[in-house]
Amino acid sequence: DCCLIPAPYYAAFESDMKIVAGCVPFAIQLANPARGPTTQELDLAFIEAQSKGMRVRFILLTNPNNPLGVIYSSDVIRNVIAWARKRQLHTIMDEIYALSIHNKSCKSFQSVINVLNNKLGNDVHHIWALSKDFGASGFRVGTLYTQNVQLLNALANLNIFSGVSHPMQIITAELLTDDKFVDHFLDAARERLRYSFLICAKKLDEMVLPYVHAEAGLFVYVDFSALLPTKDFEGEAKLNELITNYAHIVLTPGESQRDCRPGYFRICYAWVPPQVLGVAMERLSKLVAKIRKIGLTNLNETSLESVLSVQT
Repeated sequence: DCCLIPAPYYAAFESDMKIVAGCVPFAIQLANPARGPTTQELDLAFIEAQSKGMRVRFILLTNPNNPLGVIYSSDVIRNVIAWARKRQLHTIMDEIYALSIHNKSCKSFQSVINVLNNKLGNDVHHIWALSKDFGASGFRVGTLYTQNVQLLNALANLNIFSGVSHPMQIITAELLTDDKFVDHFLDAARERLRYSFLICAKKLDEMVLPYVHAEAGLFVYVDFSALLPTKDFEGEAKLNELITNYAHIVLTPGESQRDCRPGYFRICYAWVPPQVLGVAMERLSKLVAKIRKIGLTNLNETSLESVLSVQT
């Protein structure tokens, strides 16, 4: 069985689906990833997957998107669901970053529940968790909202092996019913996410590196392709190795996210405090300047020494 996912997508979907569900993710390649998939792109991916002997069962959309940080429009969501229904496929909407929209007054995000007026039918399923919006991955608390009774009955049996413990249920209930705390926490989180994104954006503008302007989430997606020694994924790997070993920064390369364009990387700006992020971006800036001046293949230990001179 196969799941269609617009590329680039969260790299861990690969192992999550293969190991846990025995399902194979298949990338939908897009002309404009920030816009979302068109009907033609969905058709092409569906046909290609079938030609490789895969049985397409459902499509997965992450909105707001990881790694792009963009918000899909309501029209895109409706069109994808309509396309899936014509193909008799299910749609899973992953809205794990729904409360991490940088601008509180932003009206562009609409949950699929609102888009469909809470009429999901048997084929549209909504998932969310505490892990991203509340920075609580360790809680291991997630939700599935579906109107498919058969699915709910199946999960009622399976969930005994992965249920949330009673103490954690109590903590979660107390957390989510404290409206004053939730409002304050989310307002502060949005402000800090936007501040950290702007640290990255300012430095990327100075480096003249194109990137996708993030409206939500924890990431910015950057085009480093102009710095590659060769315009392929081998060149991407060499640049990634250089960034890791000499700038001591961990980025997520596009190849692992099934981006067909070599040279794209995801920066997670929510993993460290702003002052540490500033150091990381300054190191990256120094490395980029050296690559442009000398060329990636001509760099050596001596020429790279100063990259790590930037400290907290």
